[in-house]
Amino acid sequence: MNSASHLWPAALAAIGGSALVGVMPLVALRLYADGLSAPSMLFWRYAFALVVLAAAIKLTGLHLRQGWRDGAWRVVVVGATLGAAQTICFWQSIKTLETSIAVLLFYTYPAVTLALDRLVFKQPIRPLAIMCIAVILVGAGLITGPGLHGGTLDLRGLLWALPSPLIYALYLAINARLLRRYPPLIGASGLFGGMAITFGIAAGFLGLDVPTSSTGWLLLVFVAMGPGALTMTLFTYSVPRLGASSFAILANAELVTVVLIGTLLLGEAVTLGRAIGGALIVAGIVAHALSRQPAPALEASPSPASALRPEAPSPALRERV
Repeated sequence: MNSASHLWPAALAAIGGSALVGVMPLVALRLYADGLSAPSMLFWRYAFALVVLAAAIKLTGLHLRQGWRDGAWRVVVVGATLGAAQTICFWQSIKTLETSIAVLLFYTYPAVTLALDRLVFKQPIRPLAIMCIAVILVGAGLITGPGLHGGTLDLRGLLWALPSPLIYALYLAINARLLRRYPPLIGASGLFGGMAITFGIAAGFLGLDVPTSSTGWLLLVFVAMGPGALTMTLFTYSVPRLGASSFAILANAELVTVVLIGTLLLGEAVTLGRAIGGALIVAGIVAHALSRQPAPALEASPSPASALRPEAPSPALRERV
């Protein structure tokens, strides 16, 4: 896109998709109570979402096989490795680490993404982006701070939590470049396909749980369609258009959703610190959204992501984008 004014759809897609993901913790708790483990829940989520994505691909006339021949299998590899790894790290960390600490550590990923773009991919960084990330980090600290009880950190949980922001930052940086070659539905099905493979293997070793109630099945269908297929399609649409750093800033809408659900549905106290923290996060997101710029074009010279860069898609695939 040549004009920043054309990026509003991508910015809104990033905010909307991230806000949808914010309902996942609440739904996950219900599914855990219904007898599902984390790997089983994630496998069902990705498997059901792939059915929805396959139907959408069919209806829109896209050619999945053509995309595969044009190199979309690389997207599957990214989903099966980096995508699954950052998910595993986060969910494993909150088993033994205080949730507030795990969340605060994970939400350092916008700063890590900014550093990767500057140091590894040699992208220019605007001072406003640094300011927005600093404001968001302060807001996240105010929200999660009350949950820090000053106890001894669990080493196992900390070892799971520490790699999570770096892995997710790499996941964003690579996808911001790789997904430019494919329509959003092809990219979404590739990423979820890779994650389904990884968590399917995990469920095979650990055992595949199934919901014990009709409500559990309905919740799985919901997370597959909303925070699943729709969110991933919005992700694969917005990330290559905004760039990794811009998406990482706007995606903090997820944390705002978590706070709103906690206060409105779970009866959590609305403290001054949480209110100020939420306001700071919203301010950082809005400030960045209003100043958004197109993602930098791919460099002609080799880059760390060049090994993942496929050839341009064939006309049969490209004409349907």
